[in-house]
Amino acid sequence: MRRGLPAVLTLVFVLAGCRLTGGADEAGPPAGGWPQPAGNRVTTQMCGLLTKADYAKLGHVRRPSMSSTVNDRTNTLDCSYQSVDAMSLTLRPTAEAARSYFAADLADHKQQLASGHRASVLAKDVVALADDSWFDNWTAGTAEQGAHEIRVRRGALVLSITLNGKRGKKEGDPRSVLTNLADLVLRRLPHAGAKDTGTNHKVQYEVIGLGRATSIWWEDFTGVNSGGSVENTRMPWIRTVSMATSPGTTPDEAVVHVQTTSTTTKIGCLILVDGEPVAAERPQTGGAVECRGQIPVDDSGSGAQPAAYRPAA
Repeated sequence: MRRGLPAVLTLVFVLAGCRLTGGADEAGPPAGGWPQPAGNRVTTQMCGLLTKADYAKLGHVRRPSMSSTVNDRTNTLDCSYQSVDAMSLTLRPTAEAARSYFAADLADHKQQLASGHRASVLAKDVVALADDSWFDNWTAGTAEQGAHEIRVRRGALVLSITLNGKRGKKEGDPRSVLTNLADLVLRRLPHAGAKDTGTNHKVQYEVIGLGRATSIWWEDFTGVNSGGSVENTRMPWIRTVSMATSPGTTPDEAVVHVQTTSTTTKIGCLILVDGEPVAAERPQTGGAVECRGQIPVDDSGSGAQPAAYRPAA
């Protein structure tokens, strides 16, 4: 029974000397280390988190860079390359806001695939280091056949990587390549998104009245869509969305607009943030009414201040 022991120990020592990870073999960081967020804000230097050599090790040829831009409003970095290769990084103020953003993004992805009658190979929880992740065919158009994408959330950080359909001779399957690339980014950003830097809020839109509204549209603070709308809807009507604010930043106004075909039906509206009204219009005739109010930004944590009803403009 003991004759096989040396061989077993040898195997153990060999395995102990191997570097076993869930991702591709990492290249050494550049001088100064991998670029990190600057005060919880993304920067264009963070496009360097994935190198051309990282792609080459996985058999994929990444084309030259086309652009690297930062959207200050959403704190999103977009890195694009020729042939639709791309990486996007978003830092939300809180993990809850990122979770809502991620869920809404997945719903939007499914809708795009369905509306374009495109096949789906959706797989969830594909990145071990992430809180949420999914892999699927790329949704944007049909010009780039065989393109795929991966979306990842860890805390308040949301990562997206797109891979074009031009496969290298030694390139692995798209899911394996994208999973390894996402793993590298998360390892190179060990602390990004780990702590909340803002405050969560609930924005509630209300339409007051009886009968049916011809149309209702509102601003959507999930960060995916600029707004939403419904038609031929019974009143009263309520919709609640999640959002988060960062200290020192001013969110877009909250807006809800309602319209009816009747000029004699009384309709009004109300917008509340965390239960406190920030805009209101008393029920009135005229066929249309709109509430528009600023999301309060109060770093002291005292919350929103109530708004009085006022006549429509």
